[in-house]
Amino acid sequence: MNLQRPTPLRALVVTADRSVRPLISRLSELGFEVYAAGRGRFAIPVGRSTRPDLVVLDLDLPDDDGLETYDGLRAAEVRAPVLFLSGHDDPRAGAAVRQVMSGADGHVTKPFVPAEAVAHLQGLLERDLSDESRLLRHGSLTVDADRRAVWREGVRIELSDREFRLLGYLLENVGQVVTKQQILDRVWGAPFRTGTVETYVYYLRRKLGDADQSLIRTVRGVGYRLTRD
Repeated sequence: MNLQRPTPLRALVVTADRSVRPLISRLSELGFEVYAAGRGRFAIPVGRSTRPDLVVLDLDLPDDDGLETYDGLRAAEVRAPVLFLSGHDDPRAGAAVRQVMSGADGHVTKPFVPAEAVAHLQGLLERDLSDESRLLRHGSLTVDADRRAVWREGVRIELSDREFRLLGYLLENVGQVVTKQQILDRVWGAPFRTGTVETYVYYLRRKLGDADQSLIRTVRGVGYRLTRD
C-alpha cells in the first residue's frame, strides 16, 4: 500500500525531540498533512480539532508523561493508531509495549531512521483501514463515527460538529421524512428557529456536492429525507 493517497491523510507528531524532524519531513513528502505539538497539553486540543489518521507520540515530553497524553487523546476520542517513540532506557517503554501488544498501536526506539518509522506507520495504517467494522456506508458516502470523518466518492469532506450530527441523524432515519422540529430537538437540543435547520442543510448539501438534492431531499412543508444516491 502506498501511503500517498489522493485525499491527504493527517499525522499528528507529538515530540520536542529535534532528531524526529526528518520523520516529519518524510511524512510531508509522502503527502501527509502533518500537525506538530511539542508538549502534551497542546497535543490533545490539536488532536481533537484535526482528527488525525495517525499519531506519533514521544513518551518523553517536556510537560507530561507520554502515556498520560495517550490517555488524554483517547479520552478526546482520537482513535487513530499511535506509534510510540522511546529511548533505549526509558522506563515507560515497557508500558508502551504492553499497549502495543493489544494490536492497536506500534513502538520504535530512538534513534531510528525515518524509513523505519514510516514502515511501522504504514503497517498501522493498513491494519486500521482494513478494519471495516466501524465504517458506515450509504451509497457514495462513507462515515467513520469514531473519527467523525466523512468521505463521498473517496474524497474526504470537512464537516463541523453540528453538520456531522445533522448528517448522523439523517443517516439514522434513511428513507424516512424527519421534520425540522425533530432535527432541532435531536441535533440542537435547545429552542432555535427552524430557519437554522434550513441553513445547516444548505451547508451540508454544499459540502457533500448535493446541489441537485439527490441525496438530501426536501419534503415541502414537512422536512427532509435522506435517500440512497
